[in-house]
Order: sequence, then C-alpha cells, then structure tokens
Amino acid sequence: MKKFILILFLLFAFGCIRYDGIKKSNKAEGYKGIITKIYQDDRNHGVSTFNIRTEKEEFKRLATLYPRSWEYAEIGDSIIKPADTLMIIIKKNDSTYKEFFYKF
Repeated sequence: MKKFILILFLLFAFGCIRYDGIKKSNKAEGYKGIITKIYQDDRNHGVSTFNIRTEKEEFKRLATLYPRSWEYAEIGDSIIKPADTLMIIIKKNDSTYKEFFYKF
C-alpha cells in the first residue's frame, strides 16, 4: 500500500512539474502570423489545432489551449501571441479582433 501511495505521489508531482514547464514555455513565446489551417489533429487525440505562417517559418499550435478560439478563427486571420503573456489575439480582415486566454 505504501508503494502504491508513493507511486501516485510521484506521478502527481511529475505531472505538476511538466504542466508548469509547458505553461512557462508557452508564456515566454511570442509570434505574429497568419492562420493557414484549422483542423482536428488525429495524430494528437483530435485536439483543435492551428497551422500558423510567420515571416520566418510555418508551425502548428494547439487551439485547444485557448478555449473557443477555433470557433472564432478563420483561415487567413492574423494571430498574435505577445511574448510573456498567456493569450492570443485573432484579428479579422475588417480589423475586428478577439482575445483568447490560455486554459490548460
């Protein structure tokens, strides 16, 4: 029984450390780009995902981390992730925008 409790504690501690690391790395990152694709990533448990193109590269980010962002966003919208924040801004071509906050 003691081993079981120890294993549960270690798993919980590892999960907390990993979550904190993901949150910190996401917060530090900043980018400005265009959404090129919005999809459910079957290779990652069907989570909502954005493909984003910046001046330097194209990459994907989990839209699921920003609740309801995938419902608002359309291909061709601008996406801005200010560095040292836990939010994204999605701007439409008519200059309207909406902010979405990180939730994990």
